[in-house]
Amino acid sequence: MAKNNYDPVGTLSIGNVVTTSITLYKSNFKRYFQVSLRATGWLLAILLVILVAGLIGGGLYAVTNSWLVAIPVVIGWLIGTLYCSAKYATDRAVICRLAYQELIDAPETVAVATQQLIPRTWGFLRLTWLVSLYISLVAVIASLVLVIAVLIFTAAIIYGLKLPIENPVAIISITLAVIGAFLLFITILVRYYAYWFVAELPLAVEQTRFSGGEAPPTANASIARSKQLISTVVGRVILIVTIAFLMMIPINTLGNGPSFVGQVMISASTDLGTQAIGGILMIGGLFLNLLSELFIMPFWQIIKAIVYYDLRNRREGGDLTI
Repeated sequence: MAKNNYDPVGTLSIGNVVTTSITLYKSNFKRYFQVSLRATGWLLAILLVILVAGLIGGGLYAVTNSWLVAIPVVIGWLIGTLYCSAKYATDRAVICRLAYQELIDAPETVAVATQQLIPRTWGFLRLTWLVSLYISLVAVIASLVLVIAVLIFTAAIIYGLKLPIENPVAIISITLAVIGAFLLFITILVRYYAYWFVAELPLAVEQTRFSGGEAPPTANASIARSKQLISTVVGRVILIVTIAFLMMIPINTLGNGPSFVGQVMISASTDLGTQAIGGILMIGGLFLNLLSELFIMPFWQIIKAIVYYDLRNRREGGDLTI
């Protein structure tokens, strides 16, 4: 076994990360698209489970006029949703693993990578839940603090400086405070998202826990590992995430545009025909979003793998061997 000196990234810069991600995507498109298609299929399965459970539950209630008979349906819906969500999270991690193995010059097939991660399926579901929970808590706490701060500022303008709410100075000051609070809120969310940006990678590529021993990684340890590695370069990772997000805006608009127009048509009109068209646009937007997810998902997962590779290989001097 020899130390792997293969270093396709160069330095953790925006240009290198984007260039390497595009190169990896193009050269392995068929494999990544195969896994992305499978993952998107699990998203469709979740929607199908919700639809079927709703129809069966509604039918049982219509016949019996009691929601108690729908309890088995709810249990089935919960089990089906959890299973499909776990498989979706695992397939996303498979793309991360495939990209990472390419970076360390030890490529795997889709079948091998999938087989390696199947035992950790529920770990990926737990990891997804925990990251979502942490970001939600950050969002709630930050929004509460900022709303209180804006209210205190507004009170100081109106009662402290005795400026009426109609005063142009008061209007401008409060407006700037609201805009500033909103921008600060976004900054806080993006910063914490950056801390957990590569949370999937340790669980997807490491064989043993990072603190030593032979035990496999856990979701909690993987999340902690992500924050530990990124804490020293969080500003650079925020820039990488921001640029990647801006690059994906045209594709995201593909589905979000029709959905937004459909929502406006439904909410702004009482005409049944207009509302029907709005509903069709929303359904069409949903499927266009799923279609765009097919192409966006591998790009994001590849970027995560590149960032993790860089942090492990250079920031820690990771002993990557083949």
